[in-house]
Amino acid sequence: MIKTLVLVLIAGLLGGTGHVLLSKGMKTVGDLTEAPAAHVGGMVTRAVSNPWLLLGVVLQASFFFLYLTLLSRADVSKILPMTAFDYIVVAVLAHLILAEPVTPARWTGIGFIVAGVFLVSRT
Repeated sequence: MIKTLVLVLIAGLLGGTGHVLLSKGMKTVGDLTEAPAAHVGGMVTRAVSNPWLLLGVVLQASFFFLYLTLLSRADVSKILPMTAFDYIVVAVLAHLILAEPVTPARWTGIGFIVAGVFLVSRT
């Protein structure tokens, strides 16, 4: 069980960091859904060559393969909630890297998620 928990923590760090880096990369590209059709090609080129975006994709892929490993070790109904640990990682890194505000209400919500993860992990 300890090995599974360590793998979940690593997966949460990889996934959470990947989410934040994807966001950082896409903020420099812009909103693809609002762009004029003539600009979409250039935006896609900027996206696929953005180092933050590429690193985010690598981290997300690493999370996915680690998640597959976790699924081979334990029940999905236990593993999936435990990977919600990445909400903490995302909130902290979004504040530090993206300068996003993390309000007390958001921290309270994350606290409830962590409490739920603790309950699920004990079953």
